[in-house]
Amino acid sequence: MAEFAKQVSAQASRDSAWESRLLAFKDLKLLRRCMQCGTCSGSCGVAPLADYTPRMIVNLVARGDIEAALKSKMIFLCTNCLACTTRCPKGIPVADLMMKLRNMSIQAHLASAEDDASSREFVRTLLKRGRIYEPELMIRFAMKTSPLSLLGMRGQAISLFQKGKIGLPSKSGTDLSDLKKKFKEVG
Repeated sequence: MAEFAKQVSAQASRDSAWESRLLAFKDLKLLRRCMQCGTCSGSCGVAPLADYTPRMIVNLVARGDIEAALKSKMIFLCTNCLACTTRCPKGIPVADLMMKLRNMSIQAHLASAEDDASSREFVRTLLKRGRIYEPELMIRFAMKTSPLSLLGMRGQAISLFQKGKIGLPSKSGTDLSDLKKKFKEVG
């Protein structure tokens, strides 16, 4: 019985810590206004690949089941395309929530090494160029996780380049200060 009490106490402490970090997320109160219409999930291109849809993630966090949200694959599959946020009738910043949860999951060491590496390389590439340049992202990720896998991608990369599906990187002349500020806001 004492062991169970320790587990409950540890869980409550962990939940409290996660909740206080989420409270720093300025729009947490908005989550409770979600009417669960599913517009965010219907707008999400990666929802069919995920364990939870964006609507379910919002519901989990609003109900206080933060641990389930932090362990979700959805928060790592999210590409932050902003379709969910743009289309939400209640103005809930779902993409910001996904990014915050992703960062919290990494910091709490709940993310797999692969999810951690892909997330970090995604952000590095985005902050460097202001957009995602897929070949650079793939190379950075492969170098972190499986450098030899790049050898197997050579033929496919050449074929995609010849077909015009991927090109050379464009120079970023864009001011990225707003983007960098946004990343600081969500953790």
